[in-house]
Amino acid sequence: MRVILLASLLTPVLAMAQTESQPACPTLARASFTTAVENREPINTVSQVPVDTAELLFYTEVHDGSNQTLYHHWSLNGEPFVDVTLEIGSDFWRTWSSKTLTGLGMKAGDTWSVSVTGAPGCELGHWQVTLTESGNAPAEPDTSTQATPDRAAPPSPPPSQTESPTNADDAQQAAPTGSAPVDLSANFMAIEELLTLGDTRGARSAIKRARALTGNAQQLADLDQMDKDNQAFAELNQLIRQRDIPAARQKLQALMVSVPPESPVYPALQGRHKLLDQLNEMNRDSAGLQAASAP
Repeated sequence: MRVILLASLLTPVLAMAQTESQPACPTLARASFTTAVENREPINTVSQVPVDTAELLFYTEVHDGSNQTLYHHWSLNGEPFVDVTLEIGSDFWRTWSSKTLTGLGMKAGDTWSVSVTGAPGCELGHWQVTLTESGNAPAEPDTSTQATPDRAAPPSPPPSQTESPTNADDAQQAAPTGSAPVDLSANFMAIEELLTLGDTRGARSAIKRARALTGNAQQLADLDQMDKDNQAFAELNQLIRQRDIPAARQKLQALMVSVPPESPVYPALQGRHKLLDQLNEMNRDSAGLQAASAP
């Protein structure tokens, strides 16, 4: 009887503590794809853009979310591509994320989408934009209105290809093995940009798309090795997040030897080398402060 009574007394207290620890979801006042932002405002709102568009941005205006975190989950043809974390600095906050499209092998009919979320349980909406043939999708003037949960961009015409967008990568036919090498410099720049941001999942998708553009045996072998290096880089990032500095430094030293300097992975490794040096310095400073404050 005492156990039942105690449990009945604790239940509302625990529920209240859980409610207090979970902030209310912010209000998403505006959200849209755009091709540029000027003076912290989108210059247009687009649901379709030409396939040769260099950069695509997703713009959000958030109310009542001070000190919370907003997430832009970018997907390409229905497959997760990159997650962007944005900190909300006040109860009226405008922020955006962007994606460089150059070098990703885009084609008409491909779709980019962004899902916006906040704290666990805060699903704020989903938007989509479709790529069209070059010059066929003039940008509309900015007419953004109040956003509501699960509000999507107007439906766009279906792709002319017969394959499902989620299988677009599989539908691309590579050239016969042994063909001449193709120019993948733009693809490598995109991969390097993603790795600099620490987005190993996006880099893996970009490597996959680069593979679909060539049938040259040497380039395919280089891309296979790049994919392996990317996975090792992801493991390095995990060690850094866990603050296992000795293991991370050992992993980094091995990668600096095995990864060639011309690889898009190499500059990202150099960035992690600087980061580990900074973490080491912070650890030394912290130890010094502890020693100085000891009795």
